[in-house]
Amino acid sequence: MSLSTENIQFKATAEVAGRSRTARLDYASMAPLFVLVDVGLILALSVVISFAAAAEIGGGFEYTRPIGIGILAAVAFVLTTTSRGLYKPWRMVRIVEQASAAAVDWIFTILVVATVIFCLKVGDSTSRLDTGIFAVLGLAAMPASRWAMGSWFRHAIERGAVKGRASILIGDAVELDRVVPGNVLMRLGLHEVRRFSLATSGPEATTGLSAEDFDTLKSALQFARQQRIEEIVLAMPWTNLDRLDAVRSRLRALPVPVKLLPDDAVSEILDAPRVDFGPTIAIEVQRAPLSRLELLQKRALDITVASVAVTLLLPLLAAIALAVKLDSRGPVIFRQRRNGFGGREFTIYKFRSMTVMEDGGKVVQAKRNDKRVTRVGKFLRATSLDELPQVLNVLFGHMSIVGPRPHAIAHDDEYSKLIAGYAFRHHVKPGITGWAQVQGLRGETAELELMARRIEMDLWYINNWSIILDVKIILKTFIEVLRKDAY
Repeated sequence: MSLSTENIQFKATAEVAGRSRTARLDYASMAPLFVLVDVGLILALSVVISFAAAAEIGGGFEYTRPIGIGILAAVAFVLTTTSRGLYKPWRMVRIVEQASAAAVDWIFTILVVATVIFCLKVGDSTSRLDTGIFAVLGLAAMPASRWAMGSWFRHAIERGAVKGRASILIGDAVELDRVVPGNVLMRLGLHEVRRFSLATSGPEATTGLSAEDFDTLKSALQFARQQRIEEIVLAMPWTNLDRLDAVRSRLRALPVPVKLLPDDAVSEILDAPRVDFGPTIAIEVQRAPLSRLELLQKRALDITVASVAVTLLLPLLAAIALAVKLDSRGPVIFRQRRNGFGGREFTIYKFRSMTVMEDGGKVVQAKRNDKRVTRVGKFLRATSLDELPQVLNVLFGHMSIVGPRPHAIAHDDEYSKLIAGYAFRHHVKPGITGWAQVQGLRGETAELELMARRIEMDLWYINNWSIILDVKIILKTFIEVLRKDAY
């Protein structure tokens, strides 16, 4: 992810950069520190649980076995976490991701411990109760510890308490403005001491370096030698290779590493996952459909949420059905054909909120003060209660709780011709709510630009899907429904 578009924005400015001079913590020591905390916590859990159990039954405390189990669990957990790159400092501040990953790693760790106990045939001399308590408490303690460490590290950076390697930034003013000092520290472990801006206008800027640029680079090299700068970061457009090569040639006079940041044109592409491609790498610009494990996770969440919703909301569903029936003539449930996963057609269910049941080659979107909307329907649409019957679509497997909102087939045919990438929405099941909806894009899309914006949000969701993102959207949906009415 680019330094200028990091999801976690720190308060790091020139003020924070200045405070870093009094920093007490070395950035390079953060990963070993996190490892030590994990190892210490796991060992402490194992020993304390065994000691408490021994005190409870009044027996003697044998410390070798719990320490052995603790060491085994610590090694398995640390190796698993390290293999996933989760001890990297820039990932530690992603608190939700870290807590979720810690839970998964701990479950794997317990499986390893159980396997080793079975293979070594020491199960008879190992307390199943102690091991079970160790597993359960660890499942709570490891994510909590990771949450606490991530919060502490984030605040340490914001306070300027973390020290990185001294560095300078060189580049064009426009690209330099995109770089947040705190992100340079977080992502690269560098403390920004000073910036040097090259000229960005005039014919010289497009063909090479101007006289002013040469003076700037000379000053930068002199400053780097005097201040013992350990690294140089470049923020320049990638499209002008001649200009970039000229800058690199001048910087070879200084024996320090030089890093080139992604420019505005390529940063979004480089945010995508990278995969090995022979001796080089390839960028995954379109992710594959969800794996079987991911589909299983998503389906489990769907069934759980939909089942709970049906159980808890049954009285409300009955009351709404009665109100719809008494308010106007027509069926209680509105049915309409929609396109689902892979473009396969299904019938969506909603509480009827209008006097019409359009489902043909032309479907007119509801507008504000639309006369077709019934009295009860106006309230249902404003509160999104008309969408509740779609929990049945979720249970039947037609839809998901979270996903791109399905549109009428007539609208699908229309927008697929007007908006690039529209068909990619069908790479996942449609949802009752979605990323676009919690970003405020609910209701009518009378202008093509609004629909294009909604589709952009849908595509982002598909390319960045995670089970944590689904949970986040579900929680934000409640807030969005209260914040903005549809019609």
